[in-house]
Amino acid sequence: MNKNQFIGSSLSILFLLLLSITGCGSLKMTSFFNPQNPKLGKYKAIEIPDLETEIPNVPNAALTRIPDEVTKQLISKNVGFQEIERGSIENIPQELTLVLVGEIVGYESGKSFKKEGGALKFGEASLTVHIWLLDKATGNELTSGEVSGLSTIGFLKSGYITEGVYEAIAKETVKFISQNY
Repeated sequence: MNKNQFIGSSLSILFLLLLSITGCGSLKMTSFFNPQNPKLGKYKAIEIPDLETEIPNVPNAALTRIPDEVTKQLISKNVGFQEIERGSIENIPQELTLVLVGEIVGYESGKSFKKEGGALKFGEASLTVHIWLLDKATGNELTSGEVSGLSTIGFLKSGYITEGVYEAIAKETVKFISQNY
């Protein structure tokens, strides 16, 4: 094998390897809410505070960027709310205001290695957010559920949850709200 053939073969193998690695990764989303179809149409406003968590090592950005993205998507979808606010709403009666409360209840960095079913797994980044929609006046829960994102290419992205996961979690949340408004 001459030098040019070796270089060509090596580059082809490297290209195929890179293509197969990036082709294996994906973003998977799951969500569930209970009750599945609450009546949200009477509400004129929604408050969206920062997320909370008790899990160490969760990226601080997740606590603010997911609510930011939910706000942005709700505004762009024009679901029907008169006001969508990342802070407190004072100019609409409390009995017509929803509060979206969220807590990150599951997080795994893409840098983690774990053994599952006899196989060594790495590069999976996951984030699970528990969400409550509350009536601001009473504090009563209208619905709650979880939205989870799993990225199987987390290891290739420096082991951190990417913006794509934040956006996908926000999209699932907004989809549920808009379907029930």
